[in-house]
Amino acid sequence: MKKLILRRLSPTVEVLRGFQGNARACITVEPLWGIPYNLFVPYASLYMLALGVSDRQIGTVTAVGLVFQMLFALTGGHFTDKHGRRRTSLIFDCLAWSVSTLIWATARNYQAFLVAAALNGTSKIVKNSWNCLMIEDAPPSQRVHIYTWVEVAAILAGFFAPIAGLLVFRFGLVPAVRGLYAFAFVSMTTMFLTRHAGTRETSIGLVKMVENRHHSLWDSFRELPEALRSLAGDPLMLTAFALAVLNNVHLVLRDTFLGIILNRGLGLPQETLAIFPALGAAVSLGVYLFVMPGLGRRNPTKPLLAGLGLLTAGYGVLLVAPTGGFSSAVAATLAVAIGAAVVTPFVNGNLANRLPDHHRAKTLALVYAGVYGGTAPFGRLAGDLSALNPRLPAVLLILVFAAAAGCVLHMRRAENLR
Repeated sequence: MKKLILRRLSPTVEVLRGFQGNARACITVEPLWGIPYNLFVPYASLYMLALGVSDRQIGTVTAVGLVFQMLFALTGGHFTDKHGRRRTSLIFDCLAWSVSTLIWATARNYQAFLVAAALNGTSKIVKNSWNCLMIEDAPPSQRVHIYTWVEVAAILAGFFAPIAGLLVFRFGLVPAVRGLYAFAFVSMTTMFLTRHAGTRETSIGLVKMVENRHHSLWDSFRELPEALRSLAGDPLMLTAFALAVLNNVHLVLRDTFLGIILNRGLGLPQETLAIFPALGAAVSLGVYLFVMPGLGRRNPTKPLLAGLGLLTAGYGVLLVAPTGGFSSAVAATLAVAIGAAVVTPFVNGNLANRLPDHHRAKTLALVYAGVYGGTAPFGRLAGDLSALNPRLPAVLLILVFAAAAGCVLHMRRAENLR
């Protein structure tokens, strides 16, 4: 058995050894962000509820955050090209996460969460610069594997999630979560500084900084229509964009409403909620280590459809599970973890490979603005559904997965016509 495991792990280890420079530096420090994120995210919505924020207000906070993400995403290409991938990532990560976690740690009311959501929207400037920093100097054949290992780094951090449950049990929900946000400030800030020290500006980034040293933000906005026309003329790019929107809807609603579904929908105790991220992390890690190295070389159509099917099954179980159904929640967690572990790297890798390298930053700005703008209405809709019944956001997600499956089938037809 040991030899079999080592043999299956060999391709995975070889892929990791092949990463150099920025890709390796970015992946190595990712747990410093992922560990605190996985500690606080299962309790973020319940923390807001405990401070008097309603379901609908949580939906509004989510929607407002996504609107600001869309607006800041539009500026991401400008800052990334003018100031460099490396410097932009440092400045706006500190604003988006270091400042926001301090606000969350001390929040007293709904308005504080709105301010933090708006500031956290600047993270989508970093979404642009960080992607460019990590993959621009890497060959296209490695990009799916790079995104897979980004997920592995985040998944490893998920094993720390049960610590949050112990803290909630020992100190109570609000004091424990305040402490988790304070820890997030320290850990994430350390990560940003360490990554900055371990990376260098990309070759394309150096060229773009020279080209854009006198470029204004308004100049960048004037270039967006041309990028939009280029995207609109490529059916496969449009499909990749639609899949990115739908995948983002799932990730946002999962992080915002899954804790509410489990606690108020299924009636599971608050202190047990942190078990599920750890369980999901273990399953996802197995998928990334033993399945994705081989699967990443295949045509994405069948893996994407299989992953979407598992996601649909998982949320379907949560929709019909009996009250107090811990075993049902475990089964749903397993299905969702496997499905997301397959779907997310393929969606990200497919999008990355459709973008032109020389205009990647500005095109990414437009794409990410569309992704977050397209996701925004779902936050408020899910909040309204949750106010009616805490399980109803699961119905919305099942519809999202059905639409994503339609996009995958369209992508397959479009590729066959080429």
